[in-house]
Amino acid sequence: MGRLDALTKEYMRRPDIFADVFNQFLYHGRQIVIPERLVELDTTEIAVPYGADYASVPEQRYRDVAKLLMAMTDGYAAYCILAAENEGKIHYAAPVKNCLYDAIQLAHQVTAAAASHRKSKLADKNLSNKKLSGDEFLSGFWKEDRLLPVVTVVIYFGAEEWDGPLSLHEMYSDCSEEIRRYAMDYRVNLITPSGLSDSEIDEFQSNMREIMRYIKYSKDKKKLHSVIGTELRFKCVERDAAEIINAATGSNMKIDKGKLPVYFK
Repeated sequence: MGRLDALTKEYMRRPDIFADVFNQFLYHGRQIVIPERLVELDTTEIAVPYGADYASVPEQRYRDVAKLLMAMTDGYAAYCILAAENEGKIHYAAPVKNCLYDAIQLAHQVTAAAASHRKSKLADKNLSNKKLSGDEFLSGFWKEDRLLPVVTVVIYFGAEEWDGPLSLHEMYSDCSEEIRRYAMDYRVNLITPSGLSDSEIDEFQSNMREIMRYIKYSKDKKKLHSVIGTELRFKCVERDAAEIINAATGSNMKIDKGKLPVYFK
């Protein structure tokens, strides 16, 4: 894992930053996802269930994936963040990769529901009165069970415009409309500095605002110096955010080893 990947994963594991990302992306800055309600999900436990014996594919194949995946829930949805790997390089198969991650997370919920039912039934004999249908018994997932929706966001920390596909349909070879109509599609939820307007960047409440703004204008030195010189928030940037900015843009701003905050000049 590169330095940028390590810095961003650690930074966005913070509930306040994690919530800020989804509040901007889903709610345009309204404070709907509350940091104090978020509980981190263990992505290393994700596995795909296969039938009534609850066998699953080995988890190890997904653990490298989990190094770049952060997942939390507030009881209303499962929120996932994928930081773009390899120092912010574009992933041209992102729709396939993200689709797999979402399916794995949903499959994990099915497995967890089945395990919960087995545990509850052993602990409470009254549950033995519930008559399961054959289909419920075989799947381990009861008719009244429901899944939490999974929302995955990719955050790209590059200054260049993302030119990769954002849906499965964009990746398919030429085919008839009849086939395309029934072929599976999946859309990537992408946050990228160049793709955000200044007003959208202002919807962030944390220093994600300064990270996105700095990266967006990092190739326009005149505009960048103007932004840093006129925006008061750049006078008070968290050390962690400043380190991400340096790693993402190749900047060499001095960061004192002392106390927060960092002062941008």
